[in-house]
Amino acid sequence: MTADEFKAWARKHGLSIEEAGAVLGTSRANAFKFANGSRPVSKSAYYNAEAIDLLDKEKSIKLIQKRLA
Repeated sequence: MTADEFKAWARKHGLSIEEAGAVLGTSRANAFKFANGSRPVSKSAYYNAEAIDLLDKEKSIKLIQKRLA
């Protein structure tokens, strides 16, 4: 996952970069590093994003909301 793909994933789900990091299980700092390309997206964050995208829309929304709570 590239920095642009990471940002696109966040936009797709209506999330800020900070929120995307929380949903994907990474720190705020790492999320911003992923987004600006100064650090490659971790495998765990990438796999979490892929798993969320495999869920149907309703389940993915519920999971995202749960991780942001």
